[in-house]
Parts: sequence; structure tokens; C-alpha cells
Amino acid sequence: MPQKLDQTLAALADPTRRDLLQRLAQRPHRAGELATGFAISRPAICKHTRVLKRAGLIRARQRGREQIYELAPSGSQTIEELIGTLERVGRFWDTALDAFKRYAEKQEH
Repeated sequence: MPQKLDQTLAALADPTRRDLLQRLAQRPHRAGELATGFAISRPAICKHTRVLKRAGLIRARQRGREQIYELAPSGSQTIEELIGTLERVGRFWDTALDAFKRYAEKQEH
């Protein structure tokens, strides 16, 4: 699980990969079509898609000689797990900061 979380965070950390996900959320795209409009090379787009595939966010299927990229059916579960983890971390920090605030306020009196 921690490795999957790390892969998801790394995949979402890059703005190009987030743009690719937004594009794929609209509809599946052929590999060449997916790269259109980006200021980076097609091989660079392929590297980004590999990261997204490893994270389980997209998948590629073969149609003849073409690769068709689409959102992975399990991608929403991956994102939900990430959100759950981030919410737990947020609650931890809320509790820790609240305890620190109470401690600091006691020290003032």
C-alpha cells in the first residue's frame, strides 16, 4: 500500500500528468493524439503515460497498431485511497496543532 500511495502522489505531482488525466477524463485518446498540444515531445508524453499506468490511473489497450489510452477502471479507487490517507494525515496534524496551541496558551499564563 505505501508504494502504491507513493506512485499515485508522484503521478499527480506533475502538471503535465494532471493535464493528461483531464484529457483522458473526456474520452480515450490514441497515443499520437494524446501528445497533441503539449510543448514536449511524444517520447516525453510516453514517459508520463508510463508513470500514470504504474500508478494505476490509466491503461493502454492495443487496437491494431495503435495504443489507445483511457482512464483505468480502478483509478477512482486509487484516488479514493489517496484521499482517505490525506484526510487521516490532515486529522493527525489538526490534533497535533491543537495540542500545541493548548500547550502554548498554558505557557502564557
